[in-house]
Amino acid sequence: MKKWELKIAPGFDPKTQKQIGLFSAQLDDQLSRLKKELKGLTVKQLEWQLKPGMNTIGMLLAHFAIAEVWWILIASKELPWETKGKQKLIKVCGLEDDGIPLATDGLHPKYLKGFSLDKYLKILNKSRRAVRKELKTWRDRDLNKFYTVDKMQATPASTIYHVLEHFCGHFGQILLLKHLLRDAKLLK
Repeated sequence: MKKWELKIAPGFDPKTQKQIGLFSAQLDDQLSRLKKELKGLTVKQLEWQLKPGMNTIGMLLAHFAIAEVWWILIASKELPWETKGKQKLIKVCGLEDDGIPLATDGLHPKYLKGFSLDKYLKILNKSRRAVRKELKTWRDRDLNKFYTVDKMQATPASTIYHVLEHFCGHFGQILLLKHLLRDAKLLK
C-alpha cells in the first residue's frame, strides 16, 4: 500500500516549531506542485491574457514571491513600507511590483516583459529561501501574539495561514489560465 504523509520541513525543531515547520512543508509542497504544472511554459504563454485587465501567469508568479516576502519578512516585523519594507522587498525579490491589481484595461506589465519561466522560478526560489530562513527564527509559542499591520492587528498564525491560502488560491488561478490557454490553442 502506498503511503502519503507530510512531515515538518527539515531544519525546524519538532519541540518548538512543529506548527511552523508543518506550514513550511505545506508551502514547499505547493511550490513543488506548481513547478511541475509550469514546466515548459514559454514567455508568450506566461504573458498571455484572456483579455485586458486579467492577470497573466507571469504576474501571478511575481505576486507569489512579493506576497510571501511582504507578509513574512515585512508585515510581521512591522517594517515601515516606504523606508525599510520596500528596500527589503527589492533586495529579496528584485521587484517592487507585480502589476496586481490591474486596471480593467491593463496589460501584462512592461517591467515583467520577456521574463522566462526560469527567471520567475529564480525569483520564487530566492524569496522562499528568505521566507524559510525567517520562519526558522519563529516559535510555535509566539503564533498567537499580535502585531500591527496597516491599522489591523494580526498574529503569526493568521499570517502563515493567509500566505498558504493565498498561494493555493492563485495556484488555482494558474491552473485555470492553463486551461484557457489550451482552449485558445496556445498550449497542448
